[in-house]
Amino acid sequence: MGQWDDKFEKAARKWDSWRMQEYAREERVLTDIIQDKARKNPNHIVFQFGDNPITLGALNDQINKAANGFIALGIKKGDKVALMLPNCPEFLFSWFGLNKIGAVEVPINSALKGAGLIHQIVHSDCVALVTDVQFLENLENVANNLTTLRHVILVDAKGEHDTMPTLAGFENLTYAELSDRPATSPNIKVHFSDMASILFTSGTTGVSKGVQMSHHYWYDIWSNAVQYSRYTEDDVLYTGLPFFHGNAQGITVGPAILADAKAVIVDRFSASRLWDDCRKWECTEANYIGGIIPILLKQEEKENDGDNPLRLMVGAAAPQDEWHAFQKRFNTKIMEVYGMTECYCCLASPYDDPRAGSCGKPITGWDVLIVDDNNKECKPGSLGEFVARAPNEFVGTTGYYKNPEATAELIQDGWIHTGDLGRMDEDGYFYFVDRKKQALRRRGENISSFEVESVINSHDSVLESAVVGVPSELGEEEVKAVIVLKKGHSVTPEEIIRWCEPRLAYFAIPRYIAIRDDMPKTPSERVEKFKLKQEGVTADCWDIEKSDINLKR
Repeated sequence: MGQWDDKFEKAARKWDSWRMQEYAREERVLTDIIQDKARKNPNHIVFQFGDNPITLGALNDQINKAANGFIALGIKKGDKVALMLPNCPEFLFSWFGLNKIGAVEVPINSALKGAGLIHQIVHSDCVALVTDVQFLENLENVANNLTTLRHVILVDAKGEHDTMPTLAGFENLTYAELSDRPATSPNIKVHFSDMASILFTSGTTGVSKGVQMSHHYWYDIWSNAVQYSRYTEDDVLYTGLPFFHGNAQGITVGPAILADAKAVIVDRFSASRLWDDCRKWECTEANYIGGIIPILLKQEEKENDGDNPLRLMVGAAAPQDEWHAFQKRFNTKIMEVYGMTECYCCLASPYDDPRAGSCGKPITGWDVLIVDDNNKECKPGSLGEFVARAPNEFVGTTGYYKNPEATAELIQDGWIHTGDLGRMDEDGYFYFVDRKKQALRRRGENISSFEVESVINSHDSVLESAVVGVPSELGEEEVKAVIVLKKGHSVTPEEIIRWCEPRLAYFAIPRYIAIRDDMPKTPSERVEKFKLKQEGVTADCWDIEKSDINLKR
């Protein structure tokens, strides 16, 4: 453990003596907060992009320059502008520059192509697009369908072009030309309840939907993150998750601003690089989603694994059976939270009293219940759907942009229906079980794909897996597992079955197993399970019923 043995004690002492500056409701406009921070502490480094530090003063100046550039283009209050960028400073300058004039940022999945790319830009009525030249090929293929766009602002984050390419059919300019404006603040009144962002859902179960986010809602997300993670001005946050993902915007970017802390931003998550980065920059917190915790655990062990400055890993879906092993090996604490863009983090683990496998309690101002199919509250221990309600006005989404049907399904009698299944124990701790649309029913038994995946992923040779239901000749569904192995490892389907047998009920053990090199994923690294489900039983599926294996009941 070495020099970092006392990191938790130091952080606790600091938290006891430190208080975050709160802003009154009418002051909860994101760019007003940044301007106030910059006025009070202009030389504080708030973001670190590689070797490029950005102070609060520089951030505020660049926001104003971008804002004035957007005004010169004719962008006005309420207009939507798409951001299709890597993790680069121009993303933040553009986001907040738009918010400065009351316009709306629409982050676009940078790996999108075809119909999905058209949908996010056109459905959200974007009149301009800020993009990096590395994404031009995908944009060129759909340019004729981007009917709402007038302007394209080009960034060359890698600095690879002497002459900036263009996207034919639109007014093109470089980001340098856009931001070649005065750093004076534009005189535009923005209200805390104004829309700041439209974030699209990951689309793991179908067409993505645009979640409407106000300035006040973002402030609430940021403030809660500071409180449940106990961030102070001494913290250095770290993320390699993409800026278009709500995780990076809500758990890293905003809290760093609000807590007078610093955020270290890298281009993407790397299991082999994370710990060295955290040591280099003395990071005290890093984010995780999905399979990041097991992927980090499956890296080759090193003597200095526990010798790092990280006190917290904050995120969701850490496997329960790997929770303690991860904390012990890396000498850090897992902070499990639960939520989605629509009700962002409505649950969080109590800092001093977390429970392995639990996504926490409603300690962030939200009301959360587990309800049955009739919207009646379930008893502790019973399976039901997570529903959440914010008691305070202007917290939570107002719904999906231009999608009243989906909004009506989402928000019922003031409660946001998450589509997630889980349980609450007698002590009020909540446990995620599965997505409602991804839960399986086989021969009269309910099966959690999440639990089956956790068992398969615990095998030493498995990098990740995805479990879906496919049609059964007997009615209901059969269980299909798609598995990606660690590099240099091999395993047979029979070995996977033998691994599962002592760890799962017989009815939950997959009938079909497909071992592949990769899986379809969203740019935020979530498996597109609906594609695996739609393909059904493919030629590469091994079938337990055509083997000699007889499962014990």
